[in-house]
This record gives sequence, structure tokens and C-alpha cells, in this order.
Amino acid sequence: MIGRSLTFAPCALLALWILLAPGGSPTAPTREDVIALRCGRALDARSATALEDVTILVEGGTIRALGQDVQIPAGARVVDLSGYTVLPGLIDLHAHILINPTATLGTELSRSSADRALDGLANAQTMLRAGFTTLRDPGDFDLYFASVAVKEAIADGDFVGPTLFVAPHLIGPTGGHSDLNDLCPEFGVRVPSRIADGADELRRTIRDEIKHGADWIKIMATGGVMSAGDNPNLTAYTQEELAAAVDETHRHDRRITVHAIGAEGIKASLRAGVDCIEHGILIDEEGIALMKERGTWLVPTLYVLDYIIEEGRELGYPEESIAKAVALQADRDRCLRRAFEAGVSVAFGSDTIFPHEYAAREFACMVRLGLSPHEAIRAATANAAAVLGIEDRVGTLEVGKAADIVAVRGDPLERIEVLEDVRFVMKSGRIVKSP
Repeated sequence: MIGRSLTFAPCALLALWILLAPGGSPTAPTREDVIALRCGRALDARSATALEDVTILVEGGTIRALGQDVQIPAGARVVDLSGYTVLPGLIDLHAHILINPTATLGTELSRSSADRALDGLANAQTMLRAGFTTLRDPGDFDLYFASVAVKEAIADGDFVGPTLFVAPHLIGPTGGHSDLNDLCPEFGVRVPSRIADGADELRRTIRDEIKHGADWIKIMATGGVMSAGDNPNLTAYTQEELAAAVDETHRHDRRITVHAIGAEGIKASLRAGVDCIEHGILIDEEGIALMKERGTWLVPTLYVLDYIIEEGRELGYPEESIAKAVALQADRDRCLRRAFEAGVSVAFGSDTIFPHEYAAREFACMVRLGLSPHEAIRAATANAAAVLGIEDRVGTLEVGKAADIVAVRGDPLERIEVLEDVRFVMKSGRIVKSP
């Protein structure tokens, strides 16, 4: 009897558990590695129409099945998104994660590279919660390599965050957009960017960036708005210098983008063979033709100029910067509307000098200047993935791709602004935000 009691004791305990379980019947064990998303509608980013009543099956961080007749395995965790529109994770190609939007010039100069790394991690996580599962940081003000450290810490699994691609520093000429032109020369402050003049110095600087972890190189090809003493219309580098920068970057199997506002600077950069144009505010017909001929990507960053004009004075921005923004606004709308109509290749970037959770405000600006809601969504998904060279992994909802998935209330094809309020975020199969 003792032996028999020991033999059947587990069965007796199981029977007791069944009787005590709610409803008096056994509950199937859950499999946390398998998640089924029941979606009201899904936008795969390839089609301009949504598919209704879709189930997405996620396992091991990958989309394993997607459709209207997907069988959910026993024990899978089921997430009810039947009242939501589901999309691929969003991608922002112009996210300055190290920027603290509330910092003044004085506090900027007191922030160490370690401070910036901590801010960068927090800002990247803020953007992840806002639906951006992949970011490119196209250069930040930092003496060292804080953005590389943030990228690697997230990639190593030390912290949850978006996938990061970084150009560690802005590279510009003496007196250019990335220089500190408003400081007295006797202060001797080290510029928290990279100043490089001449083809040889540009090559050496690019090699150093790559040595320390650069995925991308960022060159300041014209003057800018948020800088003193330079002119956005003027080209900052010679054609020889730009060609050397592109050659050195491509020889090391990296990609290069340029800050370019003025028409001549845009065209000089295109002739040099850059992969991407940031801003492109004053692009002309010749520049548009060159972009289409070469297949160069445009990241227009529209909202940031409006933000400078609307909020700059209250935030204490220099009057020179506000005046530059005001002078460019109407021409920006005219030139970029024309570029959109001509069919240049457009990808999403926000230029987060503002609170990082505002990044999705860029969508409404893109639609206002002529992109359809589908084109704006595609700019932040499939197109942005192609810019980064990771279109085989992310950017669309497809079987075999990474489970970077977001969901919103309402239909962004009808009202693009709903993307400013992402309710669900999954990164590589891990739920980081849920309704």
C-alpha cells in the first residue's frame, strides 16, 4: 500500500488541481515563446489597403504565420488587437538620441559623454514606446562615442530598445553647421563634433569614425538653421572634398548621408555619389532629376522647421535660427512638394531636436505636402528599411521577418495622425507596450 500510494500520488494531486481549477477543467499550459496577435486589420506596408481580421503568429522573435485562417497552437499567448490597426514597426532615420531637448547652451556644455549616453538610452526607449523599433542617429554633438555605446548595449541585450544604426559624429568644415561659431575664440572649447578640412583630413576622420563603430557617415554639405554665422544656401565642401568622403566611406563598405539645404550643395552631394540627402529643403528641378537618376534617398525632416518657428522663441532659441527657419518655410513647402510629385524616393526622418515622443508628427507634415497616407507609412517602414539595407529583416509584415510590430486605434490610411498615439509595440517578438 505504501508503494502504491507513492506511485499514484502525482495523479491524485493532478485530479485535485483539475477539480479546484476555475470551471473544473484543466487549463492548457501557456507557451510564452509563441504569441498570437488577433488583429482587427493589418497594413503590411506593401499594399495600400488593409487586410481585415488577421492573425499574426510570432515565435522566437519572428513572424511564423500571418493571415485570416492561421491556426493558433494550443498554449499560445493570445493578444487581442481586434480593435486596432497593426503595422510593421516604424523606422526613424533622423533621430538625434543624445539630444536633451530642454538643455540650454550652458547645460549642453556641462553634459559629459556619459551623461549623453544615459540620455540616449532613455530617448531611444521613449521612441520605442512611440512605435519606432529601428532608429538611425545621423550624428550627434558628443566628444566621444556615446551613441555607439547605446547601440551596443541594446544589441547585447543589456537594455530593451530599438535597433540602432549610428553615425557617431557630425563631420563638417571649419565654420560650418557642426562648428561652434558663436563661441569666443579665446575659450578654446573642444567642438563636440568632427571638424575636417580637405580631402585627406576627411578621409582620416571617416576612418576614425569607422574604427570606433560607425555604421553610417554624416557630412555637413551646407550651412544650417540651428547654427550661427553660416548660410544654408552655401555649399560647405568642394566637389573634390565631397567625392573623397564618399569614396572613403564606400571603400569601407559603409553608407554616407549629408545634411544639405541649398540647391547647389544638394547637387554637389548627388554628383559625389552620396546614399542619402537629409532635409533637401531648396532642391531644384536639376536636383530632383539627379535624385531620380541615381536612386538617392531623400529624408525631408519637415516638422522640425515648423517646431523651430512655433516654439523657438519660448525655448530661447537664437533669433538668427528662428529667422532662418521663417525664411526657408515657404520655399521648403514649394520645393519638397514638387520633389514628392516628381516621385523621388522618400524615407522617414524626424530630426528630434524636440521631445522625442513628437517624432510621429512628421507623418502629417508629409501628407500635407502631397504624399498619400500609404506613401508616408511606407516611407517609415519598407523604404526606411531599404535605406538601411535591412529590408530582408524588417519593414513589412511578412513571414520570416522580425516581429517588430505596432498597433494604433483607428485607420492611419484615413487619418494619418493616429500614428502619433501608438498603443501596442512589439520588438523582436517581445511586447514592450500593450493597450
